[in-house]
Parts: sequence; structure tokens; C-alpha cells
Amino acid sequence: MELIVLQDARRFATGIDQAPCDGCDACGARCTAGVPMLRPEFEAIQAYLAGPEGAEGRRVEQEDKQAPYPGTDDVFYTACRFRDIERGRCSIYPVRPLVCRLFGHVEWLPCPIEKVPAVPGALEMMRRYGEAPQKTYEEWLADQPAA
Repeated sequence: MELIVLQDARRFATGIDQAPCDGCDACGARCTAGVPMLRPEFEAIQAYLAGPEGAEGRRVEQEDKQAPYPGTDDVFYTACRFRDIERGRCSIYPVRPLVCRLFGHVEWLPCPIEKVPAVPGALEMMRRYGEAPQKTYEEWLADQPAA
């Protein structure tokens, strides 16, 4: 079931026009620690990080993830382990989880600068996605057998 939901979710996300987001990082403060994902998404991230294209992601994981919330100097949040704080971008962008792909495109995660309209069908897609077993990256990592 997970794989079917993920395939449907990726197909859905692929149909979203990302052009308004090109070069924009206004959603970046939403890239917080503890993003839930399906096991196949976790595995895709691990495979990406293990390859040469994952070098940036491996570097970014070592950054301090306490960052000031945009527009403040004294309100901090814990960024996602793959959020490149220094460059303001996602270091695993090609394999990011569905919830990350939907930032700015659904009514409950609207575009913070009102540049992108909500995508029809996103709510139903997220309901289906939400019914599949999810854990954070760190929880999936903890479930792996010791090497």
C-alpha cells in the first residue's frame, strides 16, 4: 500500500507547476525538524545520500540546525537536517518527501508570499498519504539494524 500511495503522490506532485517557486525560498522557515515521511521516501533519501549527488546533503547534515525565524533575531527554530542554512535551500531537493513538495501549494501550507494558488486535489492526496505509516527520518534511522 505504501508504495502505491507514494507512486500516486509523486505523480500528483509532478503535475504541480513549480515555476513560481524557482529561486524563491520564502517557504524555507517551514523546513523544520521532524518531517514525517513514508519508508520508501526515507530509503530514497538514504540512497541519494550514499551516492555522489548526496555529497552536499552529507555536508549539510553537519550544520548547526538552530536558525533564527525569518524577520527575527531572538526567535529560533530547529531546521530540518537537510536544510542548508547557509545557502537557504534543500540539500535533498530531488528526493524530498511529499509534504515538502506541497509547501506553498496547498491550503494548509499556503505560499507565504501569495505567489502560488492552492492545487486542486491536494487535500485528498494528503489524506491518502497520511493514512500510510509514517515516521521522521530520525525514527526510520533508529529502526535500522546496527551495522
